[in-house]
Amino acid sequence: MTDLILKTGKVKTCDGLEVRIYATDGGGIYPVHGAIKLDHEWEFETWKLSGSYTNTEEDHRYDLTPIPQPQYFNIYTRKDGATVIGVMKESVDSSVGLGDMNIDFGNVGTFETFRYLNGDITKVEQGEHE
Repeated sequence: MTDLILKTGKVKTCDGLEVRIYATDGGGIYPVHGAIKLDHEWEFETWKLSGSYTNTEEDHRYDLTPIPQPQYFNIYTRKDGATVIGVMKESVDSSVGLGDMNIDFGNVGTFETFRYLNGDITKVEQGEHE
């Protein structure tokens, strides 16, 4: 959980409430500081680095859980008709060419970009960005 909070801050409570993370270095047992949106107001809360809301082994509805983030990849079709799958990236823009340095771009005829999230793969239409 710590790496996810530090990297993206994209988490929610286990029961699906919206969360904002303000700091992860607050010190003490509960160094993660943030807020939970209850009804139409934000309530300040703290968590352990593990994302746990309490100091017990029991699960709590305010424990933090990551919000799945989409990954993008390209399928390149070479001029000879063979296909090559590119590397997963975090955005549509970064999926185009970056990280796919093992691809011979001089031999690529076309490519299509796809989005992967929660086991589903969908084609990204030209000009679609997140």
